[in-house]
Amino acid sequence: MPKKMGVNSKAEAALEGPKSKATTKREEEAEKRAEAAAPRLRRAVLKKPDKKANRVAIPVPKVTEAELQKEEEEQAEEAKKRQSRTVAEIEYERLVSVTNTNRDDSLIEARSVQEAIAQMSVADNLPPDRHTERWLKASFKAFEEAELPRLKEEKPGLTHNQYKDMIWKLWKKSPDNPLNQASC
Repeated sequence: MPKKMGVNSKAEAALEGPKSKATTKREEEAEKRAEAAAPRLRRAVLKKPDKKANRVAIPVPKVTEAELQKEEEEQAEEAKKRQSRTVAEIEYERLVSVTNTNRDDSLIEARSVQEAIAQMSVADNLPPDRHTERWLKASFKAFEEAELPRLKEEKPGLTHNQYKDMIWKLWKKSPDNPLNQASC
């Protein structure tokens, strides 16, 4: 028995593919938007501009002669203030009462480098460094450079990593380690 000659909807959908479905969906959405915007466009076309709105001006307030004289006097006073170089007493005292830092006692007076070094006592004035991690790496590097040749003489034939491990163990116990030094 032969098949009925009808329309195969699944085959047609397969031929169209997903892209065409997406495009048809976009077209339908665009049509809906256009239909929604149509009434707004009609209202905008039908609306006529108001001719009287263009003719109405903002009223300017009237100015009396007394007000004009007052403004002129104020402008003259401002001009005098700009021209005058005098300063009010309070401002003058504020400017004059500034301390002179040129003769400060904390400054060092010396005529040569040796005198300046002698007057400076940097080590005495500074508090102890509480942040040893700043120079910890450099002190370990110096310790390692000093200990590596000694360990190579004492224990030859080890790998470099074994030497490094031994140096690290020695470093943990060393008095050169800043973390082992007594905190002040």
